[in-house]
Amino acid sequence: MKCSSGKRRIKTAKDSKNEIKIFRNDAEASFVRRPNRFLIIAEKNGQEIPCHCPNPGRLSELLFPGTELLLERRKEGGAAKTEWTVVACLREDKVIPLFSSRANETTEKLILPKILPDLTEVRREFSMGHSRFDFFALDTEGRRHLLEVKACSLVEHGLAMFPDAPSERALKHLDELAHFRDQGFICHVIFVIVHGEPASLMPNLHTDLAFAQALCRHHREGLRVHGALIHSDRQGRAHLVSHQVPLDLSEQTEELSGSDGGNYLITLELESCVIEAGALGKLSLEGGWYVYAGSARKGLSARVARHLRRAGKAKHWHIDYLVPQGKNLKGLPILSLRNLECDLARDLEKIGGRGIRGFGSSDCRCESHLFYFKVPFKENQQFQDLLFRYRHRECFIPEGGLPG
Repeated sequence: MKCSSGKRRIKTAKDSKNEIKIFRNDAEASFVRRPNRFLIIAEKNGQEIPCHCPNPGRLSELLFPGTELLLERRKEGGAAKTEWTVVACLREDKVIPLFSSRANETTEKLILPKILPDLTEVRREFSMGHSRFDFFALDTEGRRHLLEVKACSLVEHGLAMFPDAPSERALKHLDELAHFRDQGFICHVIFVIVHGEPASLMPNLHTDLAFAQALCRHHREGLRVHGALIHSDRQGRAHLVSHQVPLDLSEQTEELSGSDGGNYLITLELESCVIEAGALGKLSLEGGWYVYAGSARKGLSARVARHLRRAGKAKHWHIDYLVPQGKNLKGLPILSLRNLECDLARDLEKIGGRGIRGFGSSDCRCESHLFYFKVPFKENQQFQDLLFRYRHRECFIPEGGLPG
């Protein structure tokens, strides 16, 4: 019910429904490519059509050629440049909503009545000073709440992580909440996990170390962090599975986020070329996609950044001779409690990588730490599965393995 002031009354947990409609399934298509964050090219009835992508995250674990997509027709008469919006994709017949902005409606109608059943008033898009929050709320005791909602689609190996790409906006929201917490507000972040069966939720220290460190710090100082899980069907009906997904901000997580040490993969594309690689001499390399596995026990961020620089550095590692020839360079850090460099190399070979003998492996028994692939990494599901297995599972296993 809307009040004249713009306030919204919300239902308590006793009379709230456990299901809402968050999208329409107006058509189905298959993924072809994603030219930029906000555009997806899909195939529908044998034709390629441009579609709006409402989720700015990388989604690299979800979108592969042929992935089934659910489309919603955009309203006529607006300023939209595309007729369709990709509202969900399918993975093993499970629906994964992609419309991150609709997590707010899900939160208001399904999650808030569960985690804060004593609220008497909720306002959306609440502005205060130079900040704007997803929700402002009052409870029966007159306490003031500020809430930010984050949609989380990255769920692998039983672990949900946010964000899947660096997010200055998300970091800014944490700092703004901390500011108002000091002024007497009760401040919350609600992560709406949109698929899977995660055993826990944690900040993604691999892709946004600053956000992970800030979340750990602000949580210690009183920020309330919630994890909720929803599942959806093909018709866009979402229901709440759990409003109490455990949060992992353990001592181990804080140790990892503060260490800036671990392992990394450098991916790049090459045209056929011949390079001089230090003591390895001349190497004739076939055109295609290459990945290099390395490690840095300290200063992982700086090491990856150095490798990605094309000029202005002394050639110390074999990869330094290769980078100037490459394009589409990407650094993929994997913070970890142990050195996984050789494990990564062995697993890259297992998924079809062809090793370049001696490259990057002069100080170990591996044949190579550089591998050639015929398929681009963003289209290589085996490579993406490997990356997320290391980021979501292997990196947390200590030296000597798990106890028991």
